[in-house]
Amino acid sequence: MKIAVVSAVFPPYRAGIGTIAYHHARLLAARGQEVSVFTPDYGHDPSPQPSPKGRGGFAVEFIKPVLKYGNAAWVPQLERQLQGFDAVILQYPFFGGMAAVYQAKKKYGFRLVLNYNMDVIGSGLRGLVFWHATKFFLPKIIKIADYVLASSEDYAEHSDLRRFWLDGEKFKVVPIGVDLERFKPDPSTRLRLGRDDDGVVLFVGGLDKAHYFKGVEYLIKAFTSIPPPNPPLGKGGKVRLVIAGKGELSEEYKKLAQELGIADRVNFPGGVSDEELVRLYQTAAVTVLPSVGQSESFGIVLAESMACGTPVISSNLPGVRSVYEDGASGITVPIKDEKALAAAISAMLADPSKRVAMGKAAREIAEKRYNWDSIGTQLLGLCGG
Repeated sequence: MKIAVVSAVFPPYRAGIGTIAYHHARLLAARGQEVSVFTPDYGHDPSPQPSPKGRGGFAVEFIKPVLKYGNAAWVPQLERQLQGFDAVILQYPFFGGMAAVYQAKKKYGFRLVLNYNMDVIGSGLRGLVFWHATKFFLPKIIKIADYVLASSEDYAEHSDLRRFWLDGEKFKVVPIGVDLERFKPDPSTRLRLGRDDDGVVLFVGGLDKAHYFKGVEYLIKAFTSIPPPNPPLGKGGKVRLVIAGKGELSEEYKKLAQELGIADRVNFPGGVSDEELVRLYQTAAVTVLPSVGQSESFGIVLAESMACGTPVISSNLPGVRSVYEDGASGITVPIKDEKALAAAISAMLADPSKRVAMGKAAREIAEKRYNWDSIGTQLLGLCGG
């Protein structure tokens, strides 16, 4: 069976939607399907060329945009490129590619699976484009789709998808998974017991303008109210905030930390390797996702952290809050509430035994809910395999 995965972004650009698209392609290819990914060429890769077989066993076709702005691209030629496919998975949002997929579906009759990743919010001309596409074109693509997927019932019922979300065969919950063999606890790490090192409060995410909604500024401000724990977490009794990610907003965040007098306690390692990312999760006391808007629908970093046995703290956002169990494997705090965020972090740092218990519970949830293998089998069935 020939399956196309269509996404507005794709690795090497690090973003949630691109990561999901990669795993969908990888999982279907591993199940014996002929898979091709179609994504715009933004120039993130110095020499992006069509690949006959990517490292996941699938082809990657980088399409030259007719128009592009940031991570938005118009690729009308995608329509003819989808001829001959049995199924297409469209990662929503991709406004510059939706019309092409819609026309191709009508023309070629393939099975269309719409994976609804998140709402889109903007201001000015960009906001007007988002509003128009959501109001007028989203209903058309949902109507023509064979299946519509959301990462959780909670998000579907509180997002722009809610006016379409119905009980029945067309609408499905398919969560985002984690590689449980790669993201796993390290038995040699004793940090969360408070014995070996300084405490790390971890944030992982894009620091570019496309990820403005991550709420990093609220985390930095909250960190000014977090004293060293008693007893100390590590040899020096220090607590460090590690903000892992890259993008043009990183300089603003560094400046904010400096203005608040905590620059010596905030570390910006930039973009980290896959191996370093796992190590950060494994050695952190807690991972925090302080996002502030509906554009955050799940929080892959939460599931990855949980798989590594590290508890989490997140904003009270639909979808995000349902990734873990509040009070058992993580803590939910009000949106943009710096005091509540600081209190949650302080409580987590001050109780090593509770952190360990929550970390174990987090790993159990990850194993039960976010196993890519079972998700891949479900996805193949929706594509007709």
